[in-house]
Amino acid sequence: MTPNTSSPRYFFSLDAIRGFAALIVVLCHWQFYFYKDQTIQTKPIEELGLPLFSYLSIFYHHAFFAVDLFFLLSGFIFFWFYADKIAGRKTPFSNFICYRLTRLYPVHFITLLSLIVLQYIMVSRTGHTFIMQNNDTWHFVLNLFVIHSWGFEPTPALNGFNGPSWSVSVELLLYLMFFFISWKKLNRNKGLLIMIVVAGAVIQYFYSMIGQGIYSFFLGGLTYHLYAWLTERKNVRRVTTIVTIAAIVLWAVVLTEYAFSYIRDFSMLLMKKVLPGKDVTFDTALFNLSRNTFFRTIISPVTILTLALSETTRGGLKIKWALVLGNASYALYLLHFPLMVFFFIAVDTLGISQEVFHSPLTVLIFYSVLIPLSILTHYYFELPLQDLFRKRLLRRPTPGLVTVVNNQITT
Repeated sequence: MTPNTSSPRYFFSLDAIRGFAALIVVLCHWQFYFYKDQTIQTKPIEELGLPLFSYLSIFYHHAFFAVDLFFLLSGFIFFWFYADKIAGRKTPFSNFICYRLTRLYPVHFITLLSLIVLQYIMVSRTGHTFIMQNNDTWHFVLNLFVIHSWGFEPTPALNGFNGPSWSVSVELLLYLMFFFISWKKLNRNKGLLIMIVVAGAVIQYFYSMIGQGIYSFFLGGLTYHLYAWLTERKNVRRVTTIVTIAAIVLWAVVLTEYAFSYIRDFSMLLMKKVLPGKDVTFDTALFNLSRNTFFRTIISPVTILTLALSETTRGGLKIKWALVLGNASYALYLLHFPLMVFFFIAVDTLGISQEVFHSPLTVLIFYSVLIPLSILTHYYFELPLQDLFRKRLLRRPTPGLVTVVNNQITT
């Protein structure tokens, strides 16, 4: 069936939301400054004295949903942009992997090198590293080849050096899975994609990072297929309105539940009656699992679907600063951890009390450095290196639109 409404040439709103998600991850990681020896969390997050915690607690508590969003967005974009091209043999593996590695590797490599220096200084001054342990030769080799979250590391989640880059490693693994599925022309097999999503949930129990990536990436693929089907409807504008209203209602429920916990309270009472033999710890864990699964499976995809449909039917979001932030989101995500280490070393060197990290002003200063640095890195380091390597590695020039989209696809 021919779509009633054609997809936009580029989803600006999805790129913009990626930038905001990266900022949320940074805020969540601020708690690292208050761990014992910047290594071990010894207090609940509520007792750490995080800046503006009473106002921003939802972000401090639930930033892991933002990382989920990265995978979900990648899945949606890849199934939209790449899947049929790969299935139709228009995008060979050499081109695909060239674009992906030249997008991911430059910033990953430079932050990896920077953390060798920064963690050395950190250990020299304090006797311990900043959060990330296992900064040894083996983990350096794993990081160098971006396979540090593929199961080769002795302890999952302790993969050394730039901790947040675990998602980059998982993303690369997902690219290989995605290419294989698309090359076999299975990218439109919804039943298979559902099975992969379920498998991701199971794998997450044994290896959380890979399982999380598989679940959300291929759920993003299913979200794209739902989007494509909806855009084929004659009443796509009406459908967009309905989906938008649903998204607003869902987010209203999320925010009011976080503020008043009425669903939690009701659920706990219900579980006492339905599961009388279980204790509060079990009931709480079951509720949290159900809540998290609902958010990841329903709310995040509906949000992405709303943005994609709105952009398709009503035009793109073209707020320049939001788009610039979205473009720089990958650099922002990888640069924030070495910058955190640098800030700690600077405070220690200047003899400033670590209490300064409790101040909202310090957070503001950090963002004031991080955001411009990320933008500069993207436009004056990432893009030039991408162009350089792609011109040398690719045998034939790529059409302009393909180049533009490939430049922006990130983890």
